[in-house]
Amino acid sequence: MLSFMRNAAAVLVVLLIAGTMFCAAAQPPIRSITPHMTELIKAHREVIHGMNTPGKDGRLRQLDEAPMRQLLAQGWQLDGQWAGAWFDLHPDPSVKDLDKLFADFSPPPHYPEVYDPKLPDLYAMAGSATRIAPGIYVVQADYEESQSANAASTFFVVARDTDGHFASKWSVKSLAERHYSKKDEIGLWAFLGSCAYYCGALVVDQILPLPPSGDLPRFAVDAVQATNGNTLMKQLSVWQWNGTEAENLVIQSYRLGAEDDRAIRLVDDLLIVPTKEITKSFSSYGCCAEPRGTWTIRIAPDRTQNLGHRFLQPQIQWADRLLAATGSKSSSATGLASPSVIAYLKHTEIETDAVDKCHVLRSGEKGVFEISFGAGTKLRLAYTLRKGRPYFTSVRAQ
Repeated sequence: MLSFMRNAAAVLVVLLIAGTMFCAAAQPPIRSITPHMTELIKAHREVIHGMNTPGKDGRLRQLDEAPMRQLLAQGWQLDGQWAGAWFDLHPDPSVKDLDKLFADFSPPPHYPEVYDPKLPDLYAMAGSATRIAPGIYVVQADYEESQSANAASTFFVVARDTDGHFASKWSVKSLAERHYSKKDEIGLWAFLGSCAYYCGALVVDQILPLPPSGDLPRFAVDAVQATNGNTLMKQLSVWQWNGTEAENLVIQSYRLGAEDDRAIRLVDDLLIVPTKEITKSFSSYGCCAEPRGTWTIRIAPDRTQNLGHRFLQPQIQWADRLLAATGSKSSSATGLASPSVIAYLKHTEIETDAVDKCHVLRSGEKGVFEISFGAGTKLRLAYTLRKGRPYFTSVRAQ
């Protein structure tokens, strides 16, 4: 009896394995690339080849040259067509899948750790997608030179079309072209050169899904200017998708130290953006971390509200206002400090180039702090708060 049961079990295992293999063989494999997508790959290879064909001077073309503008337009159009076809095959992708949106479409860029003159400078394409609502995605697509900061970027919304297939429904590029002559923030997305009313093309750094406004999805785009430097020129914009186009709610350029590792955060209904603030009376060199600050935007259910910037150490801003006021011939410093402080600052030559650090010695109603500058100057200021505002009572430069 035991032998019979063992034989029966063995037969059952064989039948189960055979059945599993039959079912697997009977199921059609999941397609990763369709014939249409293969044609898109071929067309995109021609675009990349054109970008990497040297100009008459034997060098790689710049992004704002006429042939490159045309190639970029073709490339971004193909990117949108690929994204639509890809989402048709992957209607419910994971976050990891979204990072691989263009994996089969174009070889990723190669970035050497240091510049190597033996390696050719070549353009390549990279991108990803972010889900902002069920079946609605924001896609970023970048064309970057391998050994420089030369790059350009776009972002567009992919959603289902009337026929049920995914398609690129809206792109920032078409909107930016209409704004370019205004030289405004949206127009920056049409800028591809290295010097105009800006200092480099914008490249998407991060796309953040935001809480919706009713049924309307919202998202933020954090972008960086594609140039070298220790102080980054950036832009943050907030958008609302109405089903046909993305409506701009907030858009503003800002600065950030390249070594600043703070991240953009959404805390309750506040979008907090790390910044490097601008001062009037003293400099802030590219390599300087200070003065650090934050820019806050309220993402409320019924509105989006720009709450402005603030310094992480408000004492730096207080000193900046005082020095700016006493450096002018006006009497704007009268309400900021005592007559003795104003007289001292107006008649004492103080070398203030770039702020190095701020050390708070005492805070509260009566406080004292020191600001050190790169030139070696140290400024000690004492104040008392009047209706929440500092009124300076003494100052000394060392």
